[in-house]
Amino acid sequence: MPAIEIIKSSDAPGAPKKQSKFAVELLGAVNSIKKDEVLKLTPDEGKSVRGLKTGIGRVTKGAGVKVRTWSDDTHVYVAKE
Repeated sequence: MPAIEIIKSSDAPGAPKKQSKFAVELLGAVNSIKKDEVLKLTPDEGKSVRGLKTGIGRVTKGAGVKVRTWSDDTHVYVAKE
């Protein structure tokens, strides 16, 4: 039987954050675009442009990547800063 003990959360190592498939693909795409290029993303069926834009912001901010995003009615655009 394993030994079980209670410790302070500050004494435990931080849990690694697993990146989603979307995060890995997005960061790879962002890192591959050139200054004169932008990414054009289309939300999955049933998903909103606003939700996609929010997800992009969370992923890029969490990775420390500075981007500029804007959208129209059907797409989200991403450029490196």
